[in-house]
Amino acid sequence: MYNIKSRQAEEFINHQEILDTLEYAQANRNNRPLIESLIDKAALCQGLSHREAALLLECDEPELVQRIYHLAREIKRKFYGNRIVMFAPLYLSNYCVNGCVYCPYHAKNRTIPPQETLARGDTPRGYRLAGHGA
Repeated sequence: MYNIKSRQAEEFINHQEILDTLEYAQANRNNRPLIESLIDKAALCQGLSHREAALLLECDEPELVQRIYHLAREIKRKFYGNRIVMFAPLYLSNYCVNGCVYCPYHAKNRTIPPQETLARGDTPRGYRLAGHGA
């Protein structure tokens, strides 16, 4: 059963829901009033559902695509300013205190070897620990 609020991956990552979402986006890709309403909703910065986002990504009407790009640029600048912000995990060990269910390194995963941490002196040459200077 598809449940977007579930903490169980099998419930919120559902193959049929993905197929249904792609079909919905394809079927509505030229539904201008719906796409315009989603652009207006996105401008409120309150979030979109996965189906709504899929439909905006599927849109191929040049004028609407330009509006989507313009709004995306505005929202990005509102949140991050005129800079590039990237988020990428950098795994230096299997140690983690978080419980992200999508990640195999989460703290409750007992199927990987015990989690280990490096002491300050064990830091590989050329690297530094965050907050500890060069």
